[in-house]
Amino acid sequence: FTEQEDILENVAAFDLTYQGDMEEEESEEEGDTISQHPPASPTCGGEDGARPFTSSRGPSRDKESRGKESRGKLKSRDFELATQTVEEEYLAAARQEMMAGVAEEEEVVLPRGRLLKLSILDTWGDPDYVGLTGIELFNSTGEMVKIPPEAVKGPSLNDLENCSTDYRTPDKLVSGCNITTDDVNMWLAPFNPGESNHVTIKLPSVTEISVIKVYNYNKCSDDTYRGVKTLKITLDDKPLLSAEGKVNLRRGPGSTHYDFGQILDLSAWSVEEDHITPRHDPSSSPLIPDYEIPLLPAGFVFQIHIYSTWGDPFYVGLNGIELYDELGQEIEVLSEQVSAAPDSVNVLYQDETMQGGDVRTPHKLVNHVTSDDSARNSWLAPILPNTANKIYVVFDFPVTVSMIRLFNYSKTPTRGVREFGVLVDDLVVYRGLLSRHRSVHEGQTVLFSEHMAAVSANLTKSCGKEQEVELTNDRRLIKANHPTSSSPSFDPSQRPYTSIVNS
Repeated sequence: FTEQEDILENVAAFDLTYQGDMEEEESEEEGDTISQHPPASPTCGGEDGARPFTSSRGPSRDKESRGKESRGKLKSRDFELATQTVEEEYLAAARQEMMAGVAEEEEVVLPRGRLLKLSILDTWGDPDYVGLTGIELFNSTGEMVKIPPEAVKGPSLNDLENCSTDYRTPDKLVSGCNITTDDVNMWLAPFNPGESNHVTIKLPSVTEISVIKVYNYNKCSDDTYRGVKTLKITLDDKPLLSAEGKVNLRRGPGSTHYDFGQILDLSAWSVEEDHITPRHDPSSSPLIPDYEIPLLPAGFVFQIHIYSTWGDPFYVGLNGIELYDELGQEIEVLSEQVSAAPDSVNVLYQDETMQGGDVRTPHKLVNHVTSDDSARNSWLAPILPNTANKIYVVFDFPVTVSMIRLFNYSKTPTRGVREFGVLVDDLVVYRGLLSRHRSVHEGQTVLFSEHMAAVSANLTKSCGKEQEVELTNDRRLIKANHPTSSSPSFDPSQRPYTSIVNS
């Protein structure tokens, strides 16, 4: 984990297993050949019509409110089409609300120009290629700027020798099909570190830009390392977002489980914020947790992977999630930032009229109602064959977390989360057990700070009252009467019905 030349030279000289020179020669040979990758498309889990359903019907909503709440409630196959309109409405409403709120205090000066230049400084690891899925621009009123395909100029794989028919050209950046894993709708080009790697967009006229939304390269998990990591943005040669115009982009997820577009708010970045330093009380006694603490992880995407429940093989749920920053203050998480895969029990509905009818959706995880035993303010999703249950909390800028509090499912405790893991930008930072819900609604804390001052009275030992005990009798393992970490086999057609309807 070092880049110091003297250490690397010693490794190359004395490590008999080191084959760095050979790998470099092979990579150079492979770089001369362009591989045509077949389009990859997301797959949808689900069974036939014999699967039983669960429903918690909410009050009837008008068409407009249904459209706003539909984000993340549709199947992954429909998600790509439905999200475009919902995102435009959300961004327009957010922009208008922001502009109205600051108008009384001070006038917001937005950048104004016509020629937008995106200079790529670094990728997420691929040394040979770089790509993006899409770019969206919004003007001062929150409306999306229409960009003709011919206005986008940049390199492509067709610039290479013996390659002239590759479809991943710069015009795909404004095709409008952004939440996808099909590289037919993406841009890919050779990457030359240290040289000029840029894309230009010539707008139809001089325009004030309030928001830039960037979708990183997202063909598959492996190819997301071809995405842009460091980007420099200029408008008519004037840097945006910072004095140098540089910004770090989020790596693509390699799936369509959530809207992975990263919002760059130009008005918010016009004011420089001081660096926040954690204020730990030196007199506070360090904690002695039951696991090794990874200190203050920071990242764009926080994931919770669910590996097992407390006995129910068909459904899994949670009452709530809370994230806290390095100062111990709760981080505000909007409902649009939370999603899950599978999304909710709504994915089981085959009838289109029933889709989106169950109220136990992912955004309930952050509505701060964690003690409702009716499950109307909880999240519930089916456990599908060969499909892992995941929860995503996505930010547009790196966020530092000192602890995460989880509130287990209370209506049916056997459907609560048992074994789970926490990942930050695809790196595992914690794996453990979540206590089964008892009579008291108290969250369980996953701690990432050594000092009590950062968590005050919110601390709950991660092991709770549950511990793994293995008993043997004459060298034979005595099986405990509780669920194991692996999900039991079950017949999906035996999934029980459950229903909660409003009176």
